[in-house]
Amino acid sequence: MVRSGQAFGVEGGGCWPSGLPSGLPGVDEVQVWRASLRQSPERLAELAATLSADERERAGRFRFPEHQGRFIAGRGLLREVLGRSLGRAAAGLRFELGAHGKPALAGAESDAGVHFNVSHSEEGVLYAIARRAVGADLECHARTIRHDAIIDRICTPDELIDFQNRPPEAHRQLFFACWTRKEAIAKALGGGLASGLRTLEVGFGDGLNSEGRIVLCDAEGRDWSVLSLPVESGWSGALARIGRDWRWTGRRLQDM
Repeated sequence: MVRSGQAFGVEGGGCWPSGLPSGLPGVDEVQVWRASLRQSPERLAELAATLSADERERAGRFRFPEHQGRFIAGRGLLREVLGRSLGRAAAGLRFELGAHGKPALAGAESDAGVHFNVSHSEEGVLYAIARRAVGADLECHARTIRHDAIIDRICTPDELIDFQNRPPEAHRQLFFACWTRKEAIAKALGGGLASGLRTLEVGFGDGLNSEGRIVLCDAEGRDWSVLSLPVESGWSGALARIGRDWRWTGRRLQDM
């Protein structure tokens, strides 16, 4: 359940100019596209026409039209973003699941070296496109979630002590900031975080480098970095990618 009044991707967010994909990101770039899953019936019909038979069958299993519409919008917009980036027809794209269930391009497009990740919450969605492993997470604060009851499941012991010493009125914002960073890293790893979120030390905004990032090192000695995305009040978002010397660009997806 989510309370109303948490619009995303339509108003605000002035640092996200509107645009359309026009090519793949560079080797050291991540493109992040944000959109609303609330689409008109006419637009949903256009997006539904790009879906595969399996996706249409999955859409038909939703009990409520609102949830069905969000699924159609989420999958259809992903196809349009990737299709325009690759110069391919959205309806012709094929997908497969990796070893840990992370979606990837299949068929001829699998050789393009494109990585992507999707995150949606309520009516908001983020699409991250990169040439290296990438993860994104988006969370609406209006979710009826008891952050105080699960904070100890996602925090390291040091993070938990820090959290408990912060003002109670800041706890919800801090929880979502921490959670989205950890989820973004876990998604970038493709489910390879077998030891769980409690082993990731990302903190609550301290320890950032000059670019506002937290740099971590995995078991294989590779650097990963994660940053919080600038989104509307009442939302938290984060982006993670292997390496530390990469840049990101954010756009609001305009109608195609």
